[in-house]
Amino acid sequence: MLLLHDPADSRSRYSRYLGEILRMEGFADWAEADISALDAALLRRHDLAILPRTALSQAQMDLLLDFVRQGGRLLALLPDSHLAARLGLRPLFRGLDGGYLRLDGKHPTVAGLSSEALQIIGPSINWAIDPDSKVETLAHIHAALPAEDASPVPGVVWSPIGSGHAVAFAYDLPHTVARLRQGNPEHVDLCFAGLDGIYRPSELFVGQLPVAQMYIPQADIHTALLARAIEKLAPRPRIWYYPHAQQQSALIMTSDDDWSTLEQFETLLAGLRQRQAHCTFYVVPKTRLDRGLMERWEADGHIFSVHPALEADTVSGVKMGEPQSRLVVPMLAANVERHQRQFGRTPRTIRQHAVRWLGYVDAARALADLGVRMDLNYIAVSPYLGHLCGSGRPLRFVDTDGAVIDCFQQPTHWTEECLIHPEFVFSFKWTVARALAETGALIRQAARVYYTPIALNSHPVSFATYSSPLIEGNWDAALAEQMPILSADEWLAWTEARDGARLNARPAGWELRTPAAVEAITLLLPAGFAVSADDGTVGRQTRWGREYTTVTFHDLVSGDQRRISYI
Repeated sequence: MLLLHDPADSRSRYSRYLGEILRMEGFADWAEADISALDAALLRRHDLAILPRTALSQAQMDLLLDFVRQGGRLLALLPDSHLAARLGLRPLFRGLDGGYLRLDGKHPTVAGLSSEALQIIGPSINWAIDPDSKVETLAHIHAALPAEDASPVPGVVWSPIGSGHAVAFAYDLPHTVARLRQGNPEHVDLCFAGLDGIYRPSELFVGQLPVAQMYIPQADIHTALLARAIEKLAPRPRIWYYPHAQQQSALIMTSDDDWSTLEQFETLLAGLRQRQAHCTFYVVPKTRLDRGLMERWEADGHIFSVHPALEADTVSGVKMGEPQSRLVVPMLAANVERHQRQFGRTPRTIRQHAVRWLGYVDAARALADLGVRMDLNYIAVSPYLGHLCGSGRPLRFVDTDGAVIDCFQQPTHWTEECLIHPEFVFSFKWTVARALAETGALIRQAARVYYTPIALNSHPVSFATYSSPLIEGNWDAALAEQMPILSADEWLAWTEARDGARLNARPAGWELRTPAAVEAITLLLPAGFAVSADDGTVGRQTRWGREYTTVTFHDLVSGDQRRISYI
């Protein structure tokens, strides 16, 4: 398939981020081209063209529509009225800011995907569908929550054109996903939640994310809808989110040092050891740890990265002598350098003390410049729990101009002091029983319905003094769902290996190439594909209410090539 870019059109700026979404959803065979290079020969080399939001010339529209009429496939995001009319839609020249998308669960194309109401961030356009038209509606847009809105409009449509088909989205999906995952850029360096004056990523969501929506991985459902549309238009293999075919989720475990004692570390480590669980520990300045302890605990599979803090920070509070926006970049640089010098370890994943952030993605840019590959600062803080970012999946950051930043955003779903601490201003001050009920439901839904990972944090000092019933309950709930408990750095290693894998169509099959060694990797194929793989395990799994053929390859080395063949 071919992803088109239009660098001359600012409305098309999220097309590169759309490529990141395709990779996250496991599509690893797509090519890309600037729309200025579009011609019939280029289109003939592909089965599907993906068009981001842009304004096409008459000649470009003719090329794309001729391609579809001759049997090609087109997926268009927020097409302008001229293209919409040629896709069999009747533009109404009305639109909506925001609103909610709800999939039509009765339509076979989207059946099995979540029917939850999903926020749309940004504009959507209104179309009418003539009764005698063959255009079908896959999802509707509601001005308010569906229970309150009896007059929805088409949000995603399926349109036959000649020998081919097109799917059109009435909203800009990658823009919506960026906003759902990263919040409102108008809130940059401002505090809205009425907490303690520390600017955190969660402040970007106040006023944008209704509390009721925090239980739904909204961004993940939007991207699953995109993936389903691609599978319907142009069936092809994709890489499963996890190494093994039967795996449905993972628990990513982190622990912020916060000047805990060695005994408190040992208490947390003992709980992890009992469950064969791994953790990334984020180490503060003046920590009680040393290289010897790190080496001993790393033998059990744990990782020790950095927990950047200001000189004035203490275990009892956070203090700033000047605005936070002036402090974050030097704090990050100094802490990463110190960790490398003191412990001989280069941080690859990170979380800041007090979850301090900078700008919209300014902190992410600074981290990428320092070589950090995954950020876990997007943690749910009051009034939020759970899917603050509408996702548990890793995806690179994107700026408001569409520039992709080479650092993965990995949301963190909760930490104990935000749920059950008896005093902190940002704590819900729940009982352990209530916190277990709320978090347990999120874990089960992540594994059984959404297939999204869950990331959590527990401080050694907190685990050893008050929070172990909650955290151990979370671990056991995850293990009951057959979710492995991984360190953030293990999760990053898998994320990078999966992100770098590529699929290439071959006569009567496909070839998988992996640039990094990986224990296992699984391909999903729509169930209609019968395949063989001489060095892979073929099976069946049901995902999103749909049966897939699975092929799992084991023990791949760097530069490996594995093939599947159609039977």
